Amino acid sequence: MSAPRLISRPLALLIAIAALAVAIPTASAAAVTVNVGAALSLTGEAAVYGISSRKGIDMAAKEINAGAITGVKVKVKTIDDFSTTAGAAAAYGVFFRDGVSTIVGPTLSSVALDVDPFAQAARIPVLGISNTQPGITEIGTFIFRPALTEDYVLPQVVKAVATSTLLPKTAVVIQGSDAFAASSGPQLATALTANGVTVKKTVIVPAGTTDYAAIAADVKANDPDLVALSALAPEGVPLLQALRNAGYKKAIIGSNGLNSNAIVKSAGPAANGLIVGTSWAAWNQTPANKAFIKAFKKAYKSSPDAFAAAAYAYTYVLATAAKNGKSATQDSMATQLAAITGTKNVKTLLGNFSFDVNRNGISPVLVQQVSGGKFGAFKAS
Repeated sequence: MSAPRLISRPLALLIAIAALAVAIPTASAAAVTVNVGAALSLTGEAAVYGISSRKGIDMAAKEINAGAITGVKVKVKTIDDFSTTAGAAAAYGVFFRDGVSTIVGPTLSSVALDVDPFAQAARIPVLGISNTQPGITEIGTFIFRPALTEDYVLPQVVKAVATSTLLPKTAVVIQGSDAFAASSGPQLATALTANGVTVKKTVIVPAGTTDYAAIAADVKANDPDLVALSALAPEGVPLLQALRNAGYKKAIIGSNGLNSNAIVKSAGPAANGLIVGTSWAAWNQTPANKAFIKAFKKAYKSSPDAFAAAAYAYTYVLATAAKNGKSATQDSMATQLAAITGTKNVKTLLGNFSFDVNRNGISPVLVQQVSGGKFGAFKAS
């Protein structure tokens, strides 16, 4: 019998380490952390939208961090963009320094058009959660716009109204003085014409207007079957009030800038009859929506609006992208967001969500109308 073969000490040590590796269960992989920089209008003309968006983002992040999406954590740093380009640029500077995974915002489309080119150049993905003007995603492949565009929503709203029992034949378009209104006003006019409604007149609100009575009187004198109003809150609310004070009692179609509980509350009875398109509505009583509304009211002691709900849903979309890519690097986030398309959609509070080939959001559109001081489903017949 030959003598037993001796094993060197280094080789024995390697064998022992290998045995331990087999015997001891490996620790679970660390969660992917998505560092989000949110540039939102917490003050200024767009605060009514930005404050709601912040609540939706924060609520979604809290749920995700509690296990709503396994393996993903969301860390949000919110900076007020003051509803201005300068404010958003300053916020973006902080986010660039911090190396965030994704930027959410800014609130206004006009501001996004100014600052998003810098994010594109830095290859940092941006989610425009409330940007509806044209030209946003054309900035580059790192710019995503989950918010439904006006040219996607407004034709559906106008068609619903034009084919309803209202059967409008004529309309007057009122276009606010800001960049958002200058974009959605012509889209409203185009949609009206395409649906057989004659646009008798387009009224453009002069910048700096404080008394809207003359505009309202002019509209009333034209006696249109409906008014199409493109405006943000600072002009939209007084225009609604002036129209009703002038005796105009017919339907008013509003752009996305009027899709807010705060605007309905501010306008008071003048908001009754206002019709808008939306990606979310409180009256849409799905189980997920009931749960969301209940949780939101518990968290904030107030009711959510479409801006809060959309921001909530889109936070889940970005968390899903991180989960799918098992990474939250900027390049991975951009790749995985772009992959959420067609049948590879994400089930959200808004319904099935995906991006089109141009990185614009696609989800169901609901048409709603204000009655008794609150939004309800628009009844087409």
